[in-house]
Order: sequence, then C-alpha cells, then structure tokens
Amino acid sequence: MDDILLHQRRRRRSGNGRTDYLLCVQAGDMPKPLPVGVIEAKAETEDPLKGMEQGKRYAECVRFAVQYVFATNGHWYGEFDLGTQMPDGPFPFPDFPSHDDLTARYATDTGINLSAPEAAMLFMADSAAFNKPRYYQDAAIRAAFEKVLRCRKDGEPARVLLSLATGAGKTVIAANLLWRLHEAGQLAKPALFLCDRDELREQAWEKLSKAFPKGSVRIVKTERGQNAAKNAKVHIATYQTLGLDDEDQSYASFLTEHYPENAFSVIVIDECHRSAWGRWSEVLKRNPDAIHIGLTATPRQLRESKHQTADDVAITANNLGYFGDPVYEYTLIQAQEDGYLAACEIVKLKPSIDWKTFTREEVLAAKPIDARTGKYILPEDLKTQYVAKNFDDDILLPERINAMCADLFKRLCEHGGPEQKVIIFCTRDLHADRVAMQMQRLYAAWCKENGQTPKDHYAFKCTAEGGSDLIEPMRGSGERCFIACTVDLLATGVDIERLNAVVFFRYLESSILFYQMVGRGTRIHEETQKYKFWLYDYTGVTDLFGTDFITAPAKPRIKKPGGDDGGDGGDDGGGGGDDPLPLPEIKTGHDGTVVMQGRYILQERLVDGVRREVAVPLDEYRQEMVARVLREAATLHDFRGLWVETQKRRQLIDHLLGEHYSPDTVRELMGLAECDHFDLFAHYGYREKALKRPEREAAYLSAQVPWFASVDDKTAIVLKGIGHQFGLGGTDALESEYLWDMPDIRRAGGLAALRPLGKPADVLREAKVRLFGV
Repeated sequence: MDDILLHQRRRRRSGNGRTDYLLCVQAGDMPKPLPVGVIEAKAETEDPLKGMEQGKRYAECVRFAVQYVFATNGHWYGEFDLGTQMPDGPFPFPDFPSHDDLTARYATDTGINLSAPEAAMLFMADSAAFNKPRYYQDAAIRAAFEKVLRCRKDGEPARVLLSLATGAGKTVIAANLLWRLHEAGQLAKPALFLCDRDELREQAWEKLSKAFPKGSVRIVKTERGQNAAKNAKVHIATYQTLGLDDEDQSYASFLTEHYPENAFSVIVIDECHRSAWGRWSEVLKRNPDAIHIGLTATPRQLRESKHQTADDVAITANNLGYFGDPVYEYTLIQAQEDGYLAACEIVKLKPSIDWKTFTREEVLAAKPIDARTGKYILPEDLKTQYVAKNFDDDILLPERINAMCADLFKRLCEHGGPEQKVIIFCTRDLHADRVAMQMQRLYAAWCKENGQTPKDHYAFKCTAEGGSDLIEPMRGSGERCFIACTVDLLATGVDIERLNAVVFFRYLESSILFYQMVGRGTRIHEETQKYKFWLYDYTGVTDLFGTDFITAPAKPRIKKPGGDDGGDGGDDGGGGGDDPLPLPEIKTGHDGTVVMQGRYILQERLVDGVRREVAVPLDEYRQEMVARVLREAATLHDFRGLWVETQKRRQLIDHLLGEHYSPDTVRELMGLAECDHFDLFAHYGYREKALKRPEREAAYLSAQVPWFASVDDKTAIVLKGIGHQFGLGGTDALESEYLWDMPDIRRAGGLAALRPLGKPADVLREAKVRLFGV
C-alpha cells in the first residue's frame, strides 16, 4: 500500500474520538489526489472486520462521498463497496489493492474515465482563499463533479442538487467548485451565481472575489448603459437584476438584452427551494447546455395541483424533480455532531389560552375593537370561531402577547441576561409591532430596576415594512439592536453568527420555512463563545422537525386596500397577507400564563423505516447516552480503566457518535461546558461530583504531592505538567502529540524524564489513573 496516498481527516471537534483516513489515488501530475475510500485502522489484536457493519460502512461512504470502506488491523483487511452494497473479506493485508488496481477499479465501478481531459476537475486543488475546506465541503464538490461526468457520459444535461444545512458554508462550496472548474478549463464561458436577495449577493461577492483574481468576479448591474459584469469570469446576479421578478412581463428584459442563449458554462442557483421571485427558470431554459447546480438546505417537492404550470413549476417549485435527488446531503444534526454548527436546546412552551376556542358570541361579548382603528367591530366582520393558530393573525389578544413576552424575557434573564441577540418570528407586521413594544417595555423596566442605562434599539421590528437597516448593527455590535421582531424577512439570507435564540410566536405549516428560520441560530461565534443556541417554541412548530419538504402550490396574491403585508415571499404564505376585514382585538381576562412543556434535543431516529430528525426530551437523550456507556463500563472503576486507554476511550466516543449521541452537545446543554467528558459521564453515570477541568487539575496536583516528592525533579515537572495540560484542554490534551512540546515539559526532558519510573507509556497511564481518581 506504499503507493497509495493516505490523508487523515479529523472532524472539527477533537473530543469526539473520530479519526478517518481517506484513501486517495493520483492521476499523473494533477495538483490534488482523489479520495476514493476510507480506511478504518484497528489495533493489530482486534478483529479486522470490527465496526464494518453495513449501516456504518454505508454512512462512511456517503459522508465522505467515496466508493469504498476498508477496515484493517495490519494483518487482515475487509472492505465494503457502496455501488454493489457488497461486503467482502477478510483478506491478507499484503493483498491490499495497489494504486493502479484501485484506480482501475474505481473507474470501472463509477463509469468515470479518469484519463479523459474533462475528468481533470476531480483532481484540481482548491482556491488559495479556501484551501482548507471542511471534509463535507470537499465531498460535496467531488460528488457534484462525479454527477456532471456521468451525465456527460450518458448524453444527459448536467443537473446537480446539493443539500446542506443552513450555516454549513454553501457559498464557500460554490467558490471552490467554480474555481476548480476554472482550473480544469471548464469555464470557456462565464459562470453565473444566481440568488434572490441583496444579502445573498453580497455574501457571494465576498466569498467568490476572494477565490478568483481581482476583476474576475463582478456583480451584474447596469453601468453606463452596459452590463458591468460583461467581461468577468463569474457573474453574480439576483433574479430582480436579470428582470426575472415581474410576473407581468412576457420576457426577461435584462437577461435577454445582455445575454444570448447558452451564454454560461455553469449556473449556480442559491437557495433553489425558493420560487417566490417568479419566472427565474427562464435563465435555466435559455442555457440548456450549461451545468445547472442547485444549492439548498431544504430540497422540496411540489404537492400536485390541477392548476400548476408545467415548465416553471418543474424547475422552480420542484427542485427534486428538476435537479434530481441530492448528490450530497449534510444535515443539521450531522453538522451539530461534528461541531461545525451550534448545538440547539429546544424549549417547548404553550400559552394556556391556546387551549381555548373563542366563538363569535364570546368575542362579541368582549366588545372587540379594530386593532388598527380602535373602532368597535360589527358581528358580520367576525369569524364563526377563533382557534390558537388564528391568534395574532385573525384576532389579537394583548394578554397573550404580554404573557409570552414576559415568559421569554424571564428566560433570557435566567440564561445569559436580557442583552442577547434574539430573533422572534411573529405572525404579521402588526403583531411584530406589539411584540417589539412589549419587549422594549420589559427591558426598560429591567434597566431601571438594576440601575443600568438602556442600550439603543433593544427591541425593534424588522419586516418588509422597514427595520432592515438595523440588521447590520444587530449582527456586528454587542451594544445595540438585540431583539429583532420579524415575520419572515430574516428567514433566509441573513447571517447573524452571535444569535443566541430563535423564538417562534407564530404558527407554521411549512417545514421549508421552519428549517430556514431555525438556521438563523445555528452558526457558531467563536468571539463570544457561542456554541449553542436556544430554540423557544411557543406554538408547537418544532413538530415540523423531520417532516418532508413538500409545498402546496402558491396561491395568487391579491392586493387589497387597508391591509398590512408582513410577508416577503416566504414559502409558507403566512406573513399575514392583506386582510380586507378589521382585525378584532379583545381583552379576555385570562390569567395569561405560559406552560412549560419540556426541554428537547435533536436526534436522528428511525421513523417508519426512514431516518429523520426528532426532538427527543433532553433527559431521555442523556439517560440513553449514559446507558450506552454503562453497557461498556458497569462501575466507575471500570470506566476509569477504559478512559485512560486511548484506543478504548476513542472507540467508546465513536460508538456514541455512530448511534447519534453527542457528548459535546449534552455537556453544553447541561451547563457542563467547563468539564471534561470524563466528568460528564462520571456525574450522570456513576453519581460522582462533576469537576471542572481546572478543579480536577488542582485536586490532582494537591493529592499527588507525595508522589511528586518521591521522584526526580525533572520527572516531577513532567508529571505536574500533565495536570496543567489537562486543566487547559482535558483528556484530549493528554493524547495530543503537542503535549511533549509544552515548554516546561520539553525543558524537563519530555518522555525521557518519565523513564526512571518505567516505560513512559505506563507512567503516563498511571498519571491519568491518579488524575481521574481524585
């Protein structure tokens, strides 16, 4: 196997114990090798086929977008082929396929001729700006290229769909994908990056202009009567810029004026699940020979309708039908388990009044007034009944709004303080106004009570009616703009990395819109140490986790005088559209309480034979994870013995991850972020006190004073250094190669300083036993 390139690929979090080796092949003098398999290395005393169960083999292939998984203990090896789903082995390790054999086998199994000039795209290096992509970003690009090559081989149009969770870096993927195509000579014509919002356009410009030389990437716009992007290699445009947003036009003006048919080599459609901007399919239909790549977090299907139009619906509304199934998927849960996206604690709540149904007679008895005008409402302007999902849309209940705001404000104060970045999704503009006002009142009262000066724009409305100018200070400043009350203006295209909570005060039926909204909170913000976010659900919307992305055909939007338009083109149609009727507001005399329904965490589970994201009670999730640990170590003594053995510890964490249990997530959600994984399991599994890393370090240094005094000074320095490193980085720091590069340890002699006590590995193990025994 000496002639086969091995590339070690770690996930972001070092604590998870997962290490994979990518098995790569090289084609001539190409800039970059091509991953074709994963190798799982086992200890030489273990079964070489250990861990090669079919589910894991398949998952590994899909996760890294490779064809094969190999497992070996150095003496024997086994394998699994994704294409045939066939396991095989064990075979003697000397019979492991050579580089040439593996290359030929890959070409045969995938149908890709690696010697063909167009296959060069598989071997191109990333742009200098993004030359350290995350493993899934690289895998997504390779999966896209393989689809393109297969389509060309079969004489079919190249249509590719990539589905990655919001926050996973789809724009970086697009930048490297286009760069690699450029380097492979596949951009004879320009590439087009098409999106539906100015924020997405600016984000694309920021990433793509870093990847390409200056002047190669331009934003499409009119400049002195000409297209400013005319001579650029990559064109960035919104649907509106190309004239694709006007349903009344019979042609796409800017597009047809400045671009002939088949003007582009590649077209990347960002957020391709959205169809709100009309006939954007025109740009695809005018460029049938281009590679069409759709990027989305929510690949959707259209629910069949008698009234749908064939061509546009086929492209814009049913991206699975047009692009085909995603060639690569990376879910929210995968990203959270990997540590690339923030962990999410779901808190389910419900206003007690939401169990009540109001009849027309009850509303009349409460003397309803129009929330806009204050005038009394006539019986004929009322509906027969009002249920919870109508609240704030068809009827306004001030006590309910006040109760929900008070409950939320209290929770913010209890978990980090009121000055956190929060998005509250409201039902309509008028509702957002009322919520913003009440949150501001609560904050002002809190500041007065605590002797603090209120900060500017604490709570503000941000909808299609206005407030978007405050998005940037909300994103960048820790001194103003904290609570954004919106309808769905902030549902997509706005990155607020420091966002601490996503709150639902509105009911939803669209899983697409729901996932996009949740995605606002998933980004990690290192600067403020934000590794988790709260999802406060007051309306039961988290039941949409794991549901299919299916959309009913859009209904024509009719402008009516006097209404307030809270929507901005979301998929749900629930922006509170224009209502010709008065909006009744009543005082119910209800106590306005909010009922806590539990804390939850996301987990993948098998539902009706399909793996889906499910909100599992946090205590249940934690207990199941701990039970999995107890099956391998029944007592604390057994657990400590397992934990100090690096291979056994990593296998344990690997088993948990493989069964979709994330120790990192539990540690963060249970308030034990400053504890090592050892203390997490010791506390919940064996009823031990959970010590923070510095506390365990201090206890070790204190308890082992006699041991340190009994050895050579340099040996003692190294033994103490082991405790110091644990205090800084936990167990992982003790298993890192950098441990021996720490100045104090290196000056004392490093590993050599332990030899007077025996084999250094045995001494290190004893130090760990003493450390975890305090």
